[in-house]
Amino acid sequence: MNRQKGFTLIELLVVIAIIAILMAILMPALQRVKEQAREMTCRANLRQYGIAQALYLDDNEYRYPDPWTSLMGTEYPYSGYPRYCRWHDPRFPPDGPFWPYLNNKKVHICPSFRTLAKNLGAEHPGHDPSIPIIPQYSYSMNAFLSMKFSDITRSKDQVFFFTEENMWLRPGCEHVLNDNALCGDGRDWFGTFHSTASGDLNSGTCNAVFVDSHVEEIRSALGKDPDDTSEMELGVYEKYCWPYKDTTKAVGIGDSE
Repeated sequence: MNRQKGFTLIELLVVIAIIAILMAILMPALQRVKEQAREMTCRANLRQYGIAQALYLDDNEYRYPDPWTSLMGTEYPYSGYPRYCRWHDPRFPPDGPFWPYLNNKKVHICPSFRTLAKNLGAEHPGHDPSIPIIPQYSYSMNAFLSMKFSDITRSKDQVFFFTEENMWLRPGCEHVLNDNALCGDGRDWFGTFHSTASGDLNSGTCNAVFVDSHVEEIRSALGKDPDDTSEMELGVYEKYCWPYKDTTKAVGIGDSE
C-alpha cells in the first residue's frame, strides 16, 4: 500500500511565511486603492454641490446663501451649546436653506472624513463627550460668498464654493471645522487628509468645488512653518477664497469692491 505524503511542519511554516510576506506587500496597496475610492466618492459629492449651486441660485435671484447657515440653520441650537460639536450632533438635523437641494445625507460627508472621525472626532477643540460622533457634514462654504453670483468679478474657476476642513488643530491654525463657513483670511484652512505622506494627516490635500462647478484637488497654503506666507494668496489668504479682481480691499471677511 502506498502512503500519501503530507506536508511537513517546516513546509507549512514556509507556506505561512510566504503568505505573511505577500499580505505585508499587498495590504498597503489595498489601503491605497481604498483611499483612492474614497477620494473619488468625495469628488463626486462635490460635483453634486456644483449642480445644486446652479439650482439654488436659479431659485434665489442668483444670490448665495449665508455661508454660516447654508447647511445648518444655526451654530447654537440652544444657549451655551458647544458649537464645535455641531458637525457631528445628530440631535439637530441640518435645516439650512441649501440643504434641501442636496438632502441625501451621504453627499455631505467625505468617506475619508467619516473614517477619520471614528478615531479623531473626540479630539477636536471643545468636544462635549456626551455628544456622539456621528458626522452630519464635512464640507464648508467659502465665507466670502455672501453676494450675488454676478458680483464675483474674479475668474469663476479661481473661486471655490465648498471645500473640506480638518477637525483637528495644527500649527498656525486657530479654528477647525465647526460651522458651514471657511474663513480663508487666516482663521480657517483647507483640509489636509487626502493623499497624505507617511500617515502625516497635515501633509495632504483636499477637494473643492468652484463656482464654475468644476472640482479640483488643492493644497492648503498653511505649511509646516506658520510664519511662511509664500504660498498664501496676497500673503494673507488661503488660496481661491477671494472673489474679486480688486485686491486693494482684501483684508477680511465682509469686504467688497
